[in-house]
Amino acid sequence: MVVVAALSAVGALSMRPKTMAPPTFEDTGEQLFPEFEDPTAAAFLEVKEYDEKEARLTSFSVKLDEGVWVIPSHNNYPADGTERMGKAAASFLGAKKDQVRSDDAKEHAEFGVVDPEGDADVDAEGARGQRVTIRDAAGTTLVDLIIGKDVPDKQGYKYVRYPGKDRVYAVELKPEISTSFTDWIEDDLLKIEQDNIVALLSNSYTVDEESGVVEGDNPLYFELKAPTAFGPEGEPMPAGAPEWTLSEPAIVDAEGKPIDRATYTGEVPLPPPPSAPAGKELNPSKVKQIVGSADRLKIVGVRPQPERLSALDLLGKGFFVGGEPPNQRLFGNEGEVRLFANDGVVYTLYFGEITYATGETLTAGGEGEEQAEVAEGENARANRYMFVAVGYDPTRDPGAADAPDPLAPPRGKARAEMLAKRFNQWYYVIADASFTQLHKAADDFWRDAPDAPAGAGAPEGMPAMPEGMALPEGMPMP
Repeated sequence: MVVVAALSAVGALSMRPKTMAPPTFEDTGEQLFPEFEDPTAAAFLEVKEYDEKEARLTSFSVKLDEGVWVIPSHNNYPADGTERMGKAAASFLGAKKDQVRSDDAKEHAEFGVVDPEGDADVDAEGARGQRVTIRDAAGTTLVDLIIGKDVPDKQGYKYVRYPGKDRVYAVELKPEISTSFTDWIEDDLLKIEQDNIVALLSNSYTVDEESGVVEGDNPLYFELKAPTAFGPEGEPMPAGAPEWTLSEPAIVDAEGKPIDRATYTGEVPLPPPPSAPAGKELNPSKVKQIVGSADRLKIVGVRPQPERLSALDLLGKGFFVGGEPPNQRLFGNEGEVRLFANDGVVYTLYFGEITYATGETLTAGGEGEEQAEVAEGENARANRYMFVAVGYDPTRDPGAADAPDPLAPPRGKARAEMLAKRFNQWYYVIADASFTQLHKAADDFWRDAPDAPAGAGAPEGMPAMPEGMALPEGMPMP
């Protein structure tokens, strides 16, 4: 009986179900996206995140649209996306599932891989991950992944999971993905080379928004000129490097014809020529500061202009239209700066209203922007709307006189048309620090003159721009 029992026990053991190794690690070492082999095929990138401070989902996207990179999340603003997209896509090339950490959906919050656009009621900070989607030009998904927290015990590793799947992996991954608007756009906004700027007009007026009155309309005009010396027979000749000097802008009559002060015989007296205040001289470094700041100017946000600009739309950003047709003029409520390039291109920067928006509301506008126009707290950061107009002055373009092809516009005019097409679509938002560098009060341009006799010089300031002064050719006016 003992022998029979023993044999029965052996038989039972031999026939029991075998314990199989759990399938949890069966895909370890496999590539996350084995069919993704060419990063240059990427034509669309979308990154979704949950803004815990604002308690809302944010989305940033870039795509290739008819050969041009644009940012759909920012009203299709042009992107400088070729190199950056390549780096972002290449981040996922060859990435492998190093280790499975969980198959339990309840642990997603712990690993930071909760879908940011899901309905999960998650209060823990950092519970929601970053969802990255990359597609090719045909719309085929190349990458779709939720990226969570860093793996604490493995440097350079992240917790990740596929959307709609429970399994969480530890993966060696260094995603080179930026959701910062300013990282994706052209750094050189104005396309200015400061060595090519030969004249500048600064007008730091203000507009009383209630009365519509322009106060302090007092343009100061500066030109880059070589010092003048006189030869043996008294002829003028340049002497030394060009320097910034206070000058008089061209004056024109009602028909737009230039007026020569020396031969003018009209009944209406011309304003006196500009000069520095008594005991003062021009501080050229202030002019150089404006030109240098324009060359380095970067934006922090954009807003699309409507196809037909209206006075109401302009007013909402701090810009105003003054005067009667056909002599209407655009004003920014904090003045303007005009820069003249040596190829005839003329930039005018109008400075408008302040905005205290932050985050995606700052960079793209949209919902919540009106509430963000009011400062909240001492640490609220001010930024400012800017309107850019581009015109063309053929008198400043040497190529206009000897254009090689009569059927093709001079290079300066072609550049002005290209820039105008770009700027006429957008309002820009610039940092307050940039505004401070570009915007100078009239008194900022002067310094004490050495050994200046008391009472020397002309009355302080400069007369306002003559009423008949014309805008450069092609300068858009609403």
